[in-house]
Parts: sequence; structure tokens; C-alpha cells
Amino acid sequence: MASSIPERKPDDGREILPDLRLSDVLQQRPTAFKSPWQVARIAIAVTISWLVGSWLSPGGFAIFAPLTTLLVISASPWSTFGLSLQRILGTGVGVLLASLWVNWVGVSWWSVLIAVSVSLFIASRLPFSLGGQFQIPASVLFVFALGVGSWQQDLWRVIDVAIGGAIGVLAVYLPPTKPRPEVFEAALQSYRDRLLDVLELIAAECGTHPRPLGTDVMHDFVASSRQLRTDAEKARQALVGLAESIAFNPRGRAVRAQLDDDALRLRRLSGMGMQVRGIAGAINKQYDRASITPALRPAELSTLLQQMADLGRIALGSPGAPVRTESVEQDLAAAQILEDRLRGVADSITHSTPGDVLESVSLLGRMEYVVDQMRGFDRAPGEDPDRFEED
Repeated sequence: MASSIPERKPDDGREILPDLRLSDVLQQRPTAFKSPWQVARIAIAVTISWLVGSWLSPGGFAIFAPLTTLLVISASPWSTFGLSLQRILGTGVGVLLASLWVNWVGVSWWSVLIAVSVSLFIASRLPFSLGGQFQIPASVLFVFALGVGSWQQDLWRVIDVAIGGAIGVLAVYLPPTKPRPEVFEAALQSYRDRLLDVLELIAAECGTHPRPLGTDVMHDFVASSRQLRTDAEKARQALVGLAESIAFNPRGRAVRAQLDDDALRLRRLSGMGMQVRGIAGAINKQYDRASITPALRPAELSTLLQQMADLGRIALGSPGAPVRTESVEQDLAAAQILEDRLRGVADSITHSTPGDVLESVSLLGRMEYVVDQMRGFDRAPGEDPDRFEED
């Protein structure tokens, strides 16, 4: 009886891209505005919202329009869309229900307590970000601050919220913000550079300590190795930000075509980073310790690690250059030379009892795997060999 084996998806890196679903957009949080253009955009939008609200709304309740614009406008159409849904729904529901409540029972300490308690309970059940959830009780308190009004005024409060949200969305699209793929590229390059620097740091330090390290003392390269996780997360966040910046953005067409390749490069570099961290951990444990004498001598290990770093400069790009997406004959040849040397070193040390060389052979295997990752960095999704599907 033939077993049913599920079909494997190509190693395309898309699983690290955000899904951009409705549940995700409702979790959007405000992002910091840094450029003078963003400050000017927000100031102009809020002013226009105040003018439109004052023009359309009777009485002095137009404040809800500019207030909503200030709360919803963000750096990208996607995040503004998410904030708009949260703020308009949250503020609209809060203002409407609070207005009905105030007109029914008036303003007193117990009516405030009940209104805030109910609004907090409702907010806690909504799939919003924390800021979106607090928008409901905040709008309730704002209604209590304004006091009792007529039913017509209550309706205009809600309408002003919609006006403010609409102007906030228009402010992002006139003109739409320009995606910045260079931010992700810089984060990816920084990750690549640190990864190769770690190999060189290990090569420079391994076997150089005049006395064995204490059991609770780490090599200096361990700190840089652990930093790889932070660099990987920064690059992932930059990729997520780039994906969100092109959603619903007519200026994102060119970037959208490159996004899958960006995700694939990050996924493969992250797989390499995991292996390098494992190599650093194994070397920290085995070398410069009083109780261990590795079969792979420190001088030879340092030479191999430096060769790996040199190969990385060829296969992945040198500092300041984009992370490579195409291989050349030079890096294929260099990878084969280093792989042959790693296997030769492994053969030369296995004349001893297997248990005495287990750690060194395992370390050489990790290193050979990274060499293969470098050589296959530009492989097409699903391309043979498929030994990297978990990297």
C-alpha cells in the first residue's frame, strides 16, 4: 500500500511575508513620523479636516473630525487603512453609544463609571491593537466632557468621525507615500556583513588565549554571534514594513515585483545565520578549554573559517554591495575547493577512535553545510538539490 506523501512547497521564502489580512490590519499600530514631509502632511490634513468639519457640522462639535484625522493618519496606506478602521469604528461606536447614554441618564459619577466599564469590556473583546481598543473609552470620556446634546448633535459627532477618517486616508494618497526598499536592503546587508564578520572574529580568537578559559567565561565572539538574532529580526521587520508600505499603494508596483526575491534572500540568509550561530556555540564550548583537546587543531580551524568568510564575500557580496542574487563561476569554484578541503580534513582526523573526533567531525559538517548554502544561495525555488528546505 503506497503511503501518501504531501507535496512540498517550493523554498520561495513567502512564509515570512505578512498575509495582510483583515485581522492583521486591525492590529496595526501607529508608527513614528520622522520626516518634515510627514509632519507637514499631518498638519495640513488635520487643518483641512477641521475646516471641513466646521463647515459641515452645526454647533461646536466639529472637533471630532480633526481629532480622528490626527489619530488615523500614518506612514503608509496599509497602516492608515488599519488605523482608520480601528479609529472610525472605535470612535464612532463610542461616541454614538455614549451620546445615547448621556442624553438618557445625564452626567454623574455613576453614569461615567458604568459607561467607562462597559466601553472597556466591549473594547477588550475587539480584535484591535491596544491603541484601537482604548479609542472607545477615550471617545466616551470625550462625549461626557462635552455634556448633553441634542440627538442631531449626537449624529453629527459620529459623522465628524467619518469625515476625519476619510480625510486621513485621502491625505496618504495625495500623493501616496513612496516605498523605501533601500531600508530593507540596508538591513539585509548589515545582517550579511555581521554574519561574515562573526566567522572572521572566531578565526582570529580561536586558540589565541594563553590560558584555558574558565567554565563560566565565554569567548569574545559569542556576543557578536548572539547579535545575529537581533540583526535577523531587524531585517524581517524591515521586510514586513516594506510589504505593508506597498499594499494599496499605486507607487508600489515596481517594489512589489521584487518582494518575493527579497523574502527569499532573507530566508536563506537567516538559515545561514542559524548555522553560523551553531558553529560559534560549538567552538566556544570546545576550544580554549582545559578539559578538551579537539582533533581539529585551532590553527587549521582558523584557516578554514577565514576561507569561509572569504567565500561569503564572493558568494553573498562584499561590504557595501547588495546581497548577491546571482552566482558566478568564481564563487562556484571557490566553494568546491573549500568543500573538498573540509572533507579532506575530516578524513585526516578520523584515524582515531570515533568518539575522540566526534565533536570535530560534527563541526566540520556544519561548516560544509554553510559552504553549500553559500554556493546555492541563488538557486531557483524548488531547484535541486532540495537539502535546504528547512534552512
